[in-house]
Amino acid sequence: MKTKNVIRGIFLAGACMLLAACAGKLNNDNLLKVKNGMTEAQVKEILGSPTKIDTGDVLGLHGSTFIYEKGKTTVQVHFINDSVVAKSGNFE
Repeated sequence: MKTKNVIRGIFLAGACMLLAACAGKLNNDNLLKVKNGMTEAQVKEILGSPTKIDTGDVLGLHGSTFIYEKGKTTVQVHFINDSVVAKSGNFE
């Protein structure tokens, strides 16, 4: 019984650290590093994994939007064919 509680505690501590590390990337300084032409992978390196991803295809173009949520704030990074074309919002 004690072993399960120890394992559960370690798991919860690890999950909290992971969430804190991801949340730490969501700031305006890092958002300013995101530039037009960057790939989805490059944006993930800077801001971490998005909260949500919307995708769609039109006339042979693949579009996606990474949506990052931090508290009540939402930031969107828009891609066409895996290349940043625009971003909106801030992490204030």
